[in-house]
Amino acid sequence: MINNFQDQARQMGASGEILIDADPAKGFFRGKLRNIQPEQATPQFTKGIVEAICFLGRSLNLTVKEHMAGEEESHE
Repeated sequence: MINNFQDQARQMGASGEILIDADPAKGFFRGKLRNIQPEQATPQFTKGIVEAICFLGRSLNLTVKEHMAGEEESHE
């Protein structure tokens, strides 16, 4: 399944890096996207990753609260 996504990304010319900093004992993690190509795809990559994390959280029966800069409404 992951190979399908990678193939689609290659066909679109998409690439980049994600740096993840985590402290499992504290329940803390954050990610930083870098070198996203094409450059204008950074917002879409970011939103896609946030949506995936929200989906994962809800599937684990967690209450998900998110704040995305520039958006007026909450997505609880």
